[in-house]
Amino acid sequence: MHTEGPPPLRTFRKILIANRGEIALRVMRTCREMGIRTVAVYSDADRLARHVSTADEAVPIGPPPAQESYLRIDRIIEAARKTGAEAIHPGYGFLAENADFAEACDSAGLVFIGPPPAAIRAMGSKIEGRKLAGAAGVPIVAEGTSEFPLLIKASAGGGGRGMRIVRDAADLPEAMESARREAEKAFGDGTLLFERYIEGARHVEIQILGDQHGNLVHLFERDCSLQRRHQKIVEECPSPAVTPDLRERMGAAAVALARALHYSSAGTVEFLLSPNGEFFFIEVNTRIQVEHPVTEMVTGLDLIRLQIEIAEGRPLPPSVLEASISGHAIEARLYAEGAGTMHVWQTPPPGPGVRIEDGIAQGSDIGIHYDPMIAKIIAHGPDRSSALRKLVHAIESTVALGVATNREYLLQLLDHETFRAGEATTSFLPAYEPPAPDPAFGTAVALYLDAMNPSRIPAWYRNNPYRAPVRKFRINDILVCADRSVGAAGMSACATGRVTAVIDGVARTFHIHEAEGRYYVHTSRASAVVEPVPRHPLPEAATHHQTANSPMPGQVLRILVEKGQAVRTGDPLVVLEAMKMEQTIRTAIDGFVTNILVKPGEVIGPGQNLIEINAEETHVHTRS
Repeated sequence: MHTEGPPPLRTFRKILIANRGEIALRVMRTCREMGIRTVAVYSDADRLARHVSTADEAVPIGPPPAQESYLRIDRIIEAARKTGAEAIHPGYGFLAENADFAEACDSAGLVFIGPPPAAIRAMGSKIEGRKLAGAAGVPIVAEGTSEFPLLIKASAGGGGRGMRIVRDAADLPEAMESARREAEKAFGDGTLLFERYIEGARHVEIQILGDQHGNLVHLFERDCSLQRRHQKIVEECPSPAVTPDLRERMGAAAVALARALHYSSAGTVEFLLSPNGEFFFIEVNTRIQVEHPVTEMVTGLDLIRLQIEIAEGRPLPPSVLEASISGHAIEARLYAEGAGTMHVWQTPPPGPGVRIEDGIAQGSDIGIHYDPMIAKIIAHGPDRSSALRKLVHAIESTVALGVATNREYLLQLLDHETFRAGEATTSFLPAYEPPAPDPAFGTAVALYLDAMNPSRIPAWYRNNPYRAPVRKFRINDILVCADRSVGAAGMSACATGRVTAVIDGVARTFHIHEAEGRYYVHTSRASAVVEPVPRHPLPEAATHHQTANSPMPGQVLRILVEKGQAVRTGDPLVVLEAMKMEQTIRTAIDGFVTNILVKPGEVIGPGQNLIEINAEETHVHTRS
């Protein structure tokens, strides 16, 4: 609740958290340390989620559709009243930047733990935000559609939704339609903003913090340049590109804009930093950020605690007003690349300079309704190289089996010479290069089967002395032969699925989990799905058809082709919504569409056939 004059001093005893996943658990941790009881809310899809069992109380708020349950302001307010909560913390996303929600809390006699509704509303539109930033003397990027490359952004939202880079005028109509559709679905507002796209820029944001007594400070920068599908995946502080002078100027610009907004609570002012050192306003996120642990690691502050104390009417303490950067911190976001059951989930224990924030547990179902981020892994060290080394080791020690993740891709990025040199920009995003299937994974599975089933004939046994024993496996859907000649000599296994095998004279440890006839295998640098292939596989049916399949669960938004239509390699076929982002499925061959197997609005599973294409008809058509 925000009022004129000195704010009343309160002491919260119970807070409702209007969010889910790791941020709900993060807020609960600080509340517990402060002696504050917590209330969780949950959708039907989340009834078994960790945040539900961790809270002191939990209230169901949703029938399907599950993704809309957390947006039901009336039910959340009623849950707070029912449980006697005095305040609501919205986390990030969902209702965190909803001025109507902040006002509804105020009207219900509840304290919204966040900035004033007027500040949220002012920054709720990127178009209006640009005007306010310009009036406060903050540099802004030129608008318009006459220059390419061009950046399209959803005026009402963030998180990369409704954002497109357009390099050619011919691509503009399709990009506008796609961006508007995604923005309307995500934010209920399809208004778009067009800006000049700055090549080779960095994404640098400034953490701001203000109280209700007029104190405003910035807590330095975070470099968020590594982004995939317009979503941040690696963040760090300090930025390798920011000098003390630039930090002072960017911080002063952020505070000037915050003061113009009469801002209180935590927030972030985001900038583009051009290669020549100029910086330009992007937007203000009027909430706590996903990457706030980076700032906490280098300052020693608890931003959630500060948000709560500010909402209670307390002034910023000297530790905030006099904060400085100590060492270096880097965060990596672990994303799910599909849906399913997380059969094995193990993270390294927290230690000096290592912090894990997750919202799942072993056996959790990863669905399609919510953001695909499943964990944040953060490391801190006295300098960048030591923090990076700790982070890589922590990611290597994270075991995630059952659902595909970006773990190996993160390791690839963090090991890239450009990132290690501190030179990565928003344009830097090398393609993921999956490692070649390692036959040792098959060897480990075969030895594991022998160890777990000692009464059966060993997998390597053959009574033909003239042929080398070979066993075939599919490793990540690629057929390989795991040969005894790789040298598996000496092996130990235990029921937990940890297998140590001596392969080519080196003892290697594998973590193996079986589910539905598939073996999920993990090592420090790679994971794989291993499927034993029968010695006498059934003959494959001959077919000239190729099919376009769904890479993950999702919902069909649009079908872009018709039956009988000729298509060329790379042509778009279907637009899906998966993990809250649009995905366009394209043909990998030339041919004719022979069958459309799905309909708009249909919910589909991973690997489901969407479109059939007959490559043979292309040749017939050409000859005629």
